[in-house]
Amino acid sequence: MQRAVGMAFASRAVVFPGGRVDATDGDPSIRWFGSTPDRLATRLGVDVSAARAVVTAAVRELFEEAGVLLTHPKIVGDVEEARIAVESRAVGLAAWLARESCALDVSRIRPWGRWVTPASEPRRFDTWFFVAATPDGNDARSATSEAQSADWMNVQDVLDAAANREMLVLPPTVVMLRGLLAAGTVEAVLATAEARSMEAVHPDVRYNDDGTILVSGGGEEVLVEP
Repeated sequence: MQRAVGMAFASRAVVFPGGRVDATDGDPSIRWFGSTPDRLATRLGVDVSAARAVVTAAVRELFEEAGVLLTHPKIVGDVEEARIAVESRAVGLAAWLARESCALDVSRIRPWGRWVTPASEPRRFDTWFFVAATPDGNDARSATSEAQSADWMNVQDVLDAAANREMLVLPPTVVMLRGLLAAGTVEAVLATAEARSMEAVHPDVRYNDDGTILVSGGGEEVLVEP
């Protein structure tokens, strides 16, 4: 997704669907299927309440911004009206899931990485990345005003566009894309995710004399040109 022009942070940047954790994401009445908060807490290296909030936020944001819904059982039919209601907070996620007699299918997602913005930056984020295989019959699309465009793109094409300065892709996103490219297939991505470190990456930022910026973290380096 390309973030909308004029946004306070990373305007025009090409990003994955996502957003901030809401206070309601930690609601224990939001039903889960396929895993438990304590199991994912161990995998993420956080406490149970944080794991519940972060994972729920990831599934919710995917639904709100890309229209991809991970539930068990799978909801058949048009859910656009429900998506708008959940996004606008007119309907709580827990209440809607209960009404549909389903739960968030957290078994479909895998933790992929975690990056924390350097302390030198005026805006700081603790960002979690997850991967998931798209459910059959559920195509991702642009479903948010926060993006000016959205589409499926080949990973190498995005990396090439970033290297050629045709797209703005922030260093953490570049590193996540490199990992996807190295895995090669959806099946390999999901398998690889199981062994990836979830230790938070605190990147080192070096400002070079030629105006470029070298961002190092997680065993990777990304050169950012002015």
